[in-house]
Formats: sequence, structure tokens, C-alpha cells
Amino acid sequence: MEHFWFERKTDQQEFPILDTKLDQWRLWALLLFVSIGTVIWVAFAAAVNFKSYWTITVCDDIIPAIIMIGGVLYLSQGRLLRLFGKPRWSDFGFGAMMFILQLIYAYVAATVIPKLGGTLGENGAATQIGKSSNQLMAYFQSIFSDLFDLMNEELLSIVIFLTIAALLIEYYHFSRRAGLGIAMLASMFIFGMLHFQTYNWNLIQMLAIIAVERLFLNATFIHSKTIWPSYLAHMVFDGLAFLAAMYYLPVH
Repeated sequence: MEHFWFERKTDQQEFPILDTKLDQWRLWALLLFVSIGTVIWVAFAAAVNFKSYWTITVCDDIIPAIIMIGGVLYLSQGRLLRLFGKPRWSDFGFGAMMFILQLIYAYVAATVIPKLGGTLGENGAATQIGKSSNQLMAYFQSIFSDLFDLMNEELLSIVIFLTIAALLIEYYHFSRRAGLGIAMLASMFIFGMLHFQTYNWNLIQMLAIIAVERLFLNATFIHSKTIWPSYLAHMVFDGLAFLAAMYYLPVH
């Protein structure tokens, strides 16, 4: 097996849906489901104005997560259930290394881009925490919402990565490395662009920061081939970003 970047050299386990051939229409359906579903989810969240925190959480966070997980498992005929498998302890060690690199990149990029004339928008959730009269409560509410939001984001990015790789390798006869490489770039690009609502179409921020940050999370997934290490890293990163908002530090 041709090993890709960040895979263990001794790892012979194939990625989910690359280990057995899935019908082409199912791969396209998976790709469209997670992409279009996320756009609808983002548009819905921007359009509604629920007053209750718990109403917002159920309608904007919990229900979309259930739909995303259910849809992904149904369209993949259960094969993506492997994403939720048990990781190795060493996977979290590798994830911690990628997490540190992501933090360094985010800080450097957020510092350098304004000096080069670029502008950076504010993260809406982080801004709300910073302006809240009860920041601690707002912080923990955001963390709870993130339990579901970030599962959606991880599934979005990982499913895009896997479905594009499967299409290119199994149906368009790309080599394994080429297919996974193109899928990695596509996952990063789409992940960045789907933050259009959060950053008000700030392309510099969406592509130079958010998309590139996805590289570190994807690397963590590629190393472990389960969703949990990248999901945990994403949770911790957002938690630190929210803390930074409370103390006005320059994080995206």
C-alpha cells in the first residue's frame, strides 16, 4: 500500500470506504449531502432568531448533528461507522503535536496578515462571549454547543476527504497518493469556504487561516483513521479561542 503523508509507515489499515468499493452514486450523494447540508445548516442558523439558549441548541446544534450522522451512515451503508472506532493512545500524542503546530500557525497568521494589509474578521461566537455580561456562562454554553457543531464540522471535512479520494482512486484511476493529496486540498478549501457566514466572506481569513488550519486536523485524522483525536483537538482549539476572546487576545 502506498502510504500517504501522516500515515504510519507500518499501518496497513485502509481508510473507511476506501477498503471496500462503494457505488459511485453513493459517493456523490455523500459529498453533496454533507456539503449542501452544511450550507443549509449555516443559512438556517443565520436566518432564525430563537430567544432561548436551549431552543437554539436543540434546533441549531443537536438536530443537525443527528441528521448529519444518520445521513452519513445511511448513504455509506454503515461503512463510515468505522470513523467512530477506538483510537490508539499514540494517536492523541500525534494529535497534540499537530495541535501545537496549529496554534503556532494561527497566532503567526493572525499577527502577520494585518501587518501585510489584510483584514481579519471576528469569530461570532467568540465575540458574543467577549461582549456577554456573564462571560463564564456564555463560555460554557458555547462549549456545550460545540460538542455538536464540531462533530458536524469534523464529519463534513473527513467525509469530503474520503469521498473525493474514493472517487478519484476507485473510479477515475488516480494513484492512491495523488487521490488522497487532491482530496486533502479539496477538504481544506471547502472547509474554509463554508465558514463564509462566520467570517462574512473574508476570503483571506477563510483560505489563509481556516483552510490551512484544517491541514493539521486532517493530518490528525489521517494518522488515526478515527474521528476522535481530530474532534478533541478541534474542541480544545475552539475552547482556547473562546478564552482568548474573553481576554481580547489576537486569535482568529
